[in-house]
Amino acid sequence: MEVPDYNRGRTVADIPNKTWADGERSKLRPSSIWADDRYADITQEEVEAAQARVKRRNKAKGIKTNSSVHVEAYDRTYEAPSIKTSLYP
Repeated sequence: MEVPDYNRGRTVADIPNKTWADGERSKLRPSSIWADDRYADITQEEVEAAQARVKRRNKAKGIKTNSSVHVEAYDRTYEAPSIKTSLYP
């Protein structure tokens, strides 16, 4: 393993101290989702086509999607009934 040229002669002490404020979104990225322009030229039609592809793929796999609930409700049909015991004998 070799140290690249830009790291030769540097130590951890050369890294400036950071605070939690340096990790805020405003300091990490511009106001867009991505720092670069990788998705700048995507049209709404392409977004809708991609959503349709994902929907078809999930349907083929048998994955149920419900936009209002992200997690399937827990089915308690086969759960043993709770035993009612008094709190104070």
